[in-house]
Amino acid sequence: MTGNTQEPMSNSRDSGCGCLLSLIVLGLLGLLFVPSYFRTSSYGHGQSEGRNYVGAMNRGQQAYFLEQDKFSDAIPALGLGIKTETQNYTYSIRVTEEAAFNYGIARSDQYTYKRKYFGPFHKKVRRPSRSYVGGVFIIPATKVDPNATADELTTISILCEAVAIGATKPAEPTYLDDKPTCGEGTIKL
Repeated sequence: MTGNTQEPMSNSRDSGCGCLLSLIVLGLLGLLFVPSYFRTSSYGHGQSEGRNYVGAMNRGQQAYFLEQDKFSDAIPALGLGIKTETQNYTYSIRVTEEAAFNYGIARSDQYTYKRKYFGPFHKKVRRPSRSYVGGVFIIPATKVDPNATADELTTISILCEAVAIGATKPAEPTYLDDKPTCGEGTIKL
């Protein structure tokens, strides 16, 4: 028998409905999680500036010491292009005979950023900032390189973050027991 056997046709609208429902669910999830992503990524921006700039100032002091055999008491002399004041921080240096202390002091107890969403929605939000201090210490080179000569000097550095939020100058780190140590109220990064 050569009859026409037809396979039952599936309703194409059924599969399209599932796809549409999936897109709606994904869209709703996006509306929930995208704003929280922006909030998280924007939160650390101000603090990362302070941490990065003071870290760069530490490295700049080490390079300056290699070339000049002393520390710089001026930020522009480090050649880093860091301004002494930004929207979030005020930067400064204090130099002694044995060390250089580099500061990133929060300009206030809070900083402001503009949180952006898709479309015309945005909101200014204030988040607290922490201050930073870096220390660069002159040490005998034999402490890090046993093959160095006895009169050779080198530097060692540390970067510390204030535990408390605010525009207070953090305690300076010290060099104790052959290692740099963060001052009271700060933690090593």
